[in-house]
Amino acid sequence: MELICTRMTLSLLFILLFSISKGQTDSSNLTLNLFGKSFFDNKEFTGNIKKGYTHPGFFIQPGVRINYERFSIETGFHLLYLAGADTLERLVPYFSASTKLGKNISMIVGTIYSKEGHWLPEPLFKPERLMLNQPETGVQFLYNGEKAKADLWINWERYIKADSPFQEEFTVGFSHLYNLDSKSHGFGSAIHALAFHKGGQIDSTDLPVQTIVNLSIAPSYTFTSGFGAKASFYYYKNLSPSAEFKFNNGFALHPKIFYTKDDIRFELGQWFSNGFINPRGEELFGSISTINPAYDTGERILTTLSVIYQKNIANGLTIKAYVNTYYDIKASTLEYSYTLSLTFDGPMKSFR
Repeated sequence: MELICTRMTLSLLFILLFSISKGQTDSSNLTLNLFGKSFFDNKEFTGNIKKGYTHPGFFIQPGVRINYERFSIETGFHLLYLAGADTLERLVPYFSASTKLGKNISMIVGTIYSKEGHWLPEPLFKPERLMLNQPETGVQFLYNGEKAKADLWINWERYIKADSPFQEEFTVGFSHLYNLDSKSHGFGSAIHALAFHKGGQIDSTDLPVQTIVNLSIAPSYTFTSGFGAKASFYYYKNLSPSAEFKFNNGFALHPKIFYTKDDIRFELGQWFSNGFINPRGEELFGSISTINPAYDTGERILTTLSVIYQKNIANGLTIKAYVNTYYDIKASTLEYSYTLSLTFDGPMKSFR
């Protein structure tokens, strides 16, 4: 009954906003947008850090967008369903307000832009979060220049009330990319900073506050032939005032060679880390076991191989398929994952 009421409320809100907005076309334009993704994401992990699982499903996110000269608003709802489940995994409203602060700078409040995972690498941001942990809500500043782009954001992931039986959670991040378009050649660089916080003063958990920071810098060079090399350096630090972990600081190095040709990209790398913890990244790169603390290990050495295919097959419709393999040298185990997705992102109808 509660779910039915939620659906009706969202539907009425959507219709009301659409009706109100339709009358504003003298000074603006109105667009009906649809963002949706169907996916099959499979992990074949058998080691002691993490076991495998599968995510088959889809999400849809229809919305109404009103564009003015220097700002826009958009509202709708986000629905996530995983195949075989008896209920929806997620059904939430979203609302985004954005404005131009300058020629290349935008500010977004409410539902923020996270469709590309803030350009974060896999050790800091699991790709499955683009399927299961959307939409993100908070405040964001975006910069889009000729050769550089940047993203500064806060994503408030869990809200608490007085005596909530859980802690509040949020992530603050910054990404800066220079000359990293897949068709660009020459030197490039990526800088990332991510802070994960778990705490609060009004919950009833009595759990210690946690603050974990990840930093990364990744210089690269791409030849005109599509071949290139990249060296990613990572750093982890526990800044929690009282919470102690088995590893309170750590580092990682991930050199790669890559080749890009048309719609396909190959990446071969070697991962070295010691005492590295990454709360929002793929756990295979970290030192903390999700199975049993007895399997925590300081040193991680992995040979990684990724094959990524992405192509726009129609207006607004993109197909993406990728395979990631991880060979654990110390444990002599090969683990892999593969994902296939179809994404539609574009206007369904525009009014003026």
